Amino acid sequence: MATISNNTPVNSSPASHEKLNEDLNRLLNNADANLRLHALGSYSEAYETMYLETMRNGIKSLTGAVSITSSQEWDDAMAYAREVILAPKDSPDRASSPWTRSCSKLHKELLKRFGHGTIEAAELGTASIIANHYNGDRLLISHVNKKASYLRHRHDAKVGAGFYPQSSPLAAICYQTAALPCSLAMSWFLPAEDAVQAAYVSHLSVCDDLGSITEEDYDARMRMVAIAAGVAYKYGGRVLNVFIDGTAKQTVGSATRELRPIEAAMAWRAIGGCSTIYSKYNFDEACDLDVGLVAPIVMMATHDLLDWRCDVAAGNHENAISAVHGFGITSPFHAFLEALLKEALKHPQSGMYGIAAVVYMHFVVGRYGGWEYRGEHKPACEECVRLLQKGTKEAGLEWAPKPPPKSYAEGEELREGGKLWADHFIDRSLIQETTSWFQHLISTGEIWLFDLLAEGAQAVDADADWA
Repeated sequence: MATISNNTPVNSSPASHEKLNEDLNRLLNNADANLRLHALGSYSEAYETMYLETMRNGIKSLTGAVSITSSQEWDDAMAYAREVILAPKDSPDRASSPWTRSCSKLHKELLKRFGHGTIEAAELGTASIIANHYNGDRLLISHVNKKASYLRHRHDAKVGAGFYPQSSPLAAICYQTAALPCSLAMSWFLPAEDAVQAAYVSHLSVCDDLGSITEEDYDARMRMVAIAAGVAYKYGGRVLNVFIDGTAKQTVGSATRELRPIEAAMAWRAIGGCSTIYSKYNFDEACDLDVGLVAPIVMMATHDLLDWRCDVAAGNHENAISAVHGFGITSPFHAFLEALLKEALKHPQSGMYGIAAVVYMHFVVGRYGGWEYRGEHKPACEECVRLLQKGTKEAGLEWAPKPPPKSYAEGEELREGGKLWADHFIDRSLIQETTSWFQHLISTGEIWLFDLLAEGAQAVDADADWA
């Protein structure tokens, strides 16, 4: 059985671990029937085979019936996974767990690039924006209420076959904000079936992150973690390390001075978003560390770019652009956008596929509602357009700007395309489509609608939940 070290802080009791083993064994016995009875929509025979094999291996890994290695890393990974099922949380004490000894090299490299000063800058930047630009009332910021947006669209959301029940926010969010978009991000180096499977490893960080609002969703969480453990079982090696990165999202880096503030802010948020999972580095021993860092940095940076209004409106300082503002950089949104595009150029496939995957999430998934932002904006930045054109070409994609959806309904075709990708391994050129949306945002200047220091964006929601 996977063990928990005596010095590992846990909230769960021996009795709860015994019950977990019973529940996991029941899940193993019913895996075939559960998929057949509860799956959301159609799925291919190849998907069924992959899903059930991954789920079974994950369950057996969590109960200790199988293992791929006798090592500290394996024990740490399975102990962490069991604790996520029993006591999900995103907290500093989780980040100080001994499990962090087994975190990935990507994670450890990012920690060298920021420190307490970055977090303090983000807190200062957030407070300054609210006080100096919105008269102390953060709800005056034009923003989408993510909880309300999710609830508005939850009943007609297209969720992957294995992410049942439809009523589970945790299962839906694991699919919509982790497994699906991040499998797209990895599709430049993995074929569809492998990318879909590999992206399941992202579930642990989502389950921990949403612990405070989904703690009662035990059955769905057990399945989400089990299939992630199945990915760890299949790949081992560096995937074991990155599997554990979710435990350390609140780890503070070791840098004593942030000499490169935008780089520091991006590194901090890549740690906080556990985006190290989506890197080729984890799946290819020949991949250099520098190449492996591009996707994690760019993906989280793109998310922060499109989520800045929501974060500050909710009083949440955990956004890289707030840190950039707190560092005193003029026009923080614009400076951050240019830095993001330059980062993507370090490895254009990693960068551009990562951007496209996150754009999909913000304009197709109900939770984020990127289509809601309308209003007046300033013209495009020619340098940003040039950088994006260069990245597009070098990633092997086409320059074909196209407006993103202007309503939830307009994203329906892409939601259907997502299910074809996730449940049938059929690619409807989703990366090119959402790359075209980003090209439109940059080349028309509509990207400035996401800049909360810019004027012209129309109001959307009055309250703010789910920062």
